[in-house]
Amino acid sequence: MVKGKCYSLLMVDALIVNLDGVVSEVDLSSEFGQFSIDKTDFERLSGWSLKPEGLCKGAVCVPVKNPRELTDGTNIDLVEFARVVNQNIVVDNQHRVAAFGEHAPIRAESMNSLDAPNFMLPDIHGKQVSFSDFNRRKRLLLAWSSW
Repeated sequence: MVKGKCYSLLMVDALIVNLDGVVSEVDLSSEFGQFSIDKTDFERLSGWSLKPEGLCKGAVCVPVKNPRELTDGTNIDLVEFARVVNQNIVVDNQHRVAAFGEHAPIRAESMNSLDAPNFMLPDIHGKQVSFSDFNRRKRLLLAWSSW
């Protein structure tokens, strides 16, 4: 389940989760790369397009040293795309899901600063509370995971 919506992979070939948590259903290519989708879907979902000068989004272009690792002409390998543009990605081939994270340099900078990102959670009364609501006060953030 993602953002309140349940997906059945019996009807969907693959799911892509972008930085904002938006889930898109796409056809997955088994012919090329680690996790490849159609070039048209890639451009629609990411805003990036492959041009002779490289991968471009608006006025920004990133050179692609080996285009054959990125594309077979029809499909784009999302794992290679993430490597080229220095963006974090996690792929679960068994469940046919890929999720993008922040660009690696941005994530590294936030990890080096040790500043917790702002987030919202319900308090014990169910009221939504933001981490930034407690600015100028000492805060202790405890995290727990069952794994």
